[in-house]
Amino acid sequence: MNEKEKNAPPQENGSELEHVFETVPDSARKSVGSILVILTGYTISLSNFVTGATVGFKMPFKEAVAACAVGNLMLIIVATFLGIIACQTGLSTSVLSRKSLGARSSSILSFLLAISAVNWIAVNADTFSNLIVSNFGWWPIPVGITSIIVVALWAQSAIRGVKGLEIVSWLGVPCAIILTIACAIAIGSKAGYGTVFQYAPASDAQISFAAGSTSFVGAWVFGCIVSPDVCRYAKKTSHVAIGAPIAVTIGLFGLEVIGIMTAQATGESGFVPATAALGLGILVFICAIFCVWTTQDNNIYSAGLALQNVMKDTPLEGRVKHSVLAVIIAAAAAIFAAVGATKYLLPVVQTLSVLLPPVPALIIAEHYCVKKSKENKAINWVGIITWALGTAIGYVALQHSFLVPAIVSMVVTFVLYIILSKALDGVLNKDI
Repeated sequence: MNEKEKNAPPQENGSELEHVFETVPDSARKSVGSILVILTGYTISLSNFVTGATVGFKMPFKEAVAACAVGNLMLIIVATFLGIIACQTGLSTSVLSRKSLGARSSSILSFLLAISAVNWIAVNADTFSNLIVSNFGWWPIPVGITSIIVVALWAQSAIRGVKGLEIVSWLGVPCAIILTIACAIAIGSKAGYGTVFQYAPASDAQISFAAGSTSFVGAWVFGCIVSPDVCRYAKKTSHVAIGAPIAVTIGLFGLEVIGIMTAQATGESGFVPATAALGLGILVFICAIFCVWTTQDNNIYSAGLALQNVMKDTPLEGRVKHSVLAVIIAAAAAIFAAVGATKYLLPVVQTLSVLLPPVPALIIAEHYCVKKSKENKAINWVGIITWALGTAIGYVALQHSFLVPAIVSMVVTFVLYIILSKALDGVLNKDI
């Protein structure tokens, strides 16, 4: 063996690197049923109830549901288009982003994806741990330490790759359906739907339609952006076109609306005390065990793929197993959860809602319209500048409550990237 062969990264395979830099082979592709259950399992999460309750407490019922519907419609579009691109190319989100941002500058996005994953894992761990402590007085372990324990459990399926995600999803999806139905019944019997329909938040606490819809987008724009990490395993694009809308409708919109109604029926802004007031504490806990697990193992999985992209073209490329990265991500999330991640929920999701939407716009515009991959360049300045402009415009829209800021950001980025690429690629990217 010569020196070059000795120093070459180990051969990629599904069990160690999850096909992170290569097209997923036909032998590893999955059926429409598997894709649907993994996507739905990913979208069902305790954080959806929490986001719904947080926003619902600050908006009238009709406005809150409308904001939720608008936000989720955008998420369906993002998840479906990105999922179809992933199915066609067999590539993950981080690798796809190299085509529009450039090889090295795509690491910026990968870092953001990893940070976003850590945030959502921590928020769910914090919420779930509070659920344990509030329902079981005999539980002797503090919330912070409990959060570390539950994150360690979630990592067990994530380190097993996409196979582990599918197994847990088959358990989580039925639990989410049961929990949703139970909450709907309890609201009707104990508070009455009239209370919900007539709910009016305190004037000093009410938020705008733009802020509400932005919160729903921000809560799951990360999840939709990384949908290619699962959709690249689909056998046909039709499987994605079926699976993504159903998953978002059931897992996001359905659970968030129940969160809205629960908060408004009880007058509690927190989902845990709200469900406890409805007498559902124990049922919520039992169902939440798997509901929250299915999402967090997906977050750990996608964050691991993102970090692999950061290491690409460095001496570490192909040398760190997926399971090792999953443990590192879980450890970081556990630390954040232990300091109380939930209290940072709305500021974080509103920031992500304007920072991340330009990314799918870049990927979609490059794939369908520009069709001049920049993956062989270190930095695509057209992509970076467009991302910055889209983010800035989205932020201004958020500050002035103009339309739905996340949608404004995405549309502006999509259009600008096409225009600037046509105008500047001949100068800035003529060496491709």
